[in-house]
Amino acid sequence: MSVVRKFHVTTNLSKLIKAPGGMYVPEALKRGDAAVEASRETCLTEVDQALDAMEAMVATPGFDPEAVYQQSARLITFCGVFADDSLATAARSLCELLDRSGEAGRRDDRGVQVHLSSLRLLHRTEADAATRQAILAGLAQVVDRYERDANA
Repeated sequence: MSVVRKFHVTTNLSKLIKAPGGMYVPEALKRGDAAVEASRETCLTEVDQALDAMEAMVATPGFDPEAVYQQSARLITFCGVFADDSLATAARSLCELLDRSGEAGRRDDRGVQVHLSSLRLLHRTEADAATRQAILAGLAQVVDRYERDANA
């Protein structure tokens, strides 16, 4: 017959939580918001650069979809400072489009152009929530076209 042995592991995080000192949650949140705000302009500039790079790539006939995918993924990493996640959602949609079109063995240059135009519309504009949702719904239809084609 086996004997059940239990082990209690004390993690570093639990030690830190129990240690005296530190700061209260409201103060930590306030500092976190300040850090995000301090990096906002840097992130906006990085998004601008990723968009510029993608547009330059796509302007070249026979562009490399993998390079566009990498720039879109780069753009996503800098979207954390935005309260609205529509830009990140559109960038993920572009990555999904590139994946699905690659799997289908065909290029979708027009779909990529639509995504890039939508990313520009969503970035640094004051579009309202309804407009942003309509843009994202349209991008989802472009991507879903590959699923419908695969199931047909």
